[in-house]
Amino acid sequence: MDHIGSLLPKVLKKRGLDKHAHASLVILRAQEWICEHLSEYENDLHPKTFKDGVLFISCAHSIASQECQQQSADLLAFLQKICEGICIEQIRLVRSDEKA
Repeated sequence: MDHIGSLLPKVLKKRGLDKHAHASLVILRAQEWICEHLSEYENDLHPKTFKDGVLFISCAHSIASQECQQQSADLLAFLQKICEGICIEQIRLVRSDEKA
């Protein structure tokens, strides 16, 4: 009998949902890291998408973007460590055009 830990990845892959699950995990862990390490800007920094090894983080303004850029190497190292088996190569910051 298979353990749930080994069964779930097989089912996700069979259904074509493994990339979506990996992207969701990376985005969740990135948001948690931002809340812990960049708490002043947690409302201004939003991990949006993860595709082809690149995590895109939406920034509400340039100050949040600059602060995140300075710590992006630490975030990348954290994600590579915590999300084993997922190839995370780069973090890109994009300016959000939303007006409050």
